[in-house]
Amino acid sequence: MKISHLGLSAFYQCARTLNMTAAAGELGLTQSALSQRLSQLENELESTLFFRDSKGLVLTEMGERLLRFAETNQGLEDELLRDLKGTRGELSGNIMIAGFSSIIRSLVIPSLSPFLRKNPMVNLSFQSYEMSELPSILSSSRADFIIMDYEMNKKGIHQEVLTLEEYVVIESARYKTPTDIYLDHGPHDNATESFFTAQDKKHPFRRSFMGDVYGIILGVEEGLGRAVMSRHLVENNRKVKILRGFKSYKRPVTLHYYERAYYPELFQTVKEELLTLRNNG
Repeated sequence: MKISHLGLSAFYQCARTLNMTAAAGELGLTQSALSQRLSQLENELESTLFFRDSKGLVLTEMGERLLRFAETNQGLEDELLRDLKGTRGELSGNIMIAGFSSIIRSLVIPSLSPFLRKNPMVNLSFQSYEMSELPSILSSSRADFIIMDYEMNKKGIHQEVLTLEEYVVIESARYKTPTDIYLDHGPHDNATESFFTAQDKKHPFRRSFMGDVYGIILGVEEGLGRAVMSRHLVENNRKVKILRGFKSYKRPVTLHYYERAYYPELFQTVKEELLTLRNNG
């Protein structure tokens, strides 16, 4: 049995967008024609590739496995076309990197900017998400790489620690600050709780939410509360001060990507650029 090229193409576009309307538009098909191709592919494979929830399409486990194959197939096809066109030495294509906002803005974008200036045909997209969202972003291939502050340790996913991010407690350098209020992103942000769990003695606190890491820093500057924050984001900020007396606490900043039988040249090159963060982070 061979996998239908038309069916695989339809599946790949749906898997990347998780949106039937968008995928049909990209392929120049009606939604009915796209649905027929997907149904035929599922019948050929005797497997369900998608199911629907309140948010739209979701890949099944078999769908995720087929997506890894489709990505490898697409990479081989892209490199063959570059060879045939005689543009082998010119990197081009699309790569998506997702991570938590502080590391994307403060470390990843500045570190990869020289590479992007040298390779203007490469479209490298950066996206920030909540930590809890990142595993599903990778599994659905909405990103080629994700960067998190812990190691997933999941079969089939390769991970490499890029650097250790040190966390410190900060408060306003100008305003009197409540000592028991700590600012976080939102309810799912566990940085403050993890920091104090690692301390030698209990430290009761209340939480207030500021939306993102830069909102937290602004809130601290204005004296709205203290915060547990990455040292590299605040050590040169004169509007806040780092408090002493706390036990050192670090988290691994970890790169994750799916293991594949074959990695396209662009994927490998971007991966090597990301791994240089181990020395520069």
